[in-house]
Amino acid sequence: MLGAPRRLGGIVAPTLVLHGDHDHPGIAVIAARLVTGIPGARGETIADADHYLPLHTPERLTELLLSHLR
Repeated sequence: MLGAPRRLGGIVAPTLVLHGDHDHPGIAVIAARLVTGIPGARGETIADADHYLPLHTPERLTELLLSHLR
């Protein structure tokens, strides 16, 4: 069985990776790995946000999600 990082290339669903710019630095590293590992993935860093995007930046989160789903 392959580890998760090796299997990222097999993801075929449109993927949006979000994180806040005030999140733990390790989260930005994970987000970057996801974006580079998943074919066609798009990454966005939400300004002035931490790990609780739905609580602290709901409008921006909703905007990005709706844009991704269209």
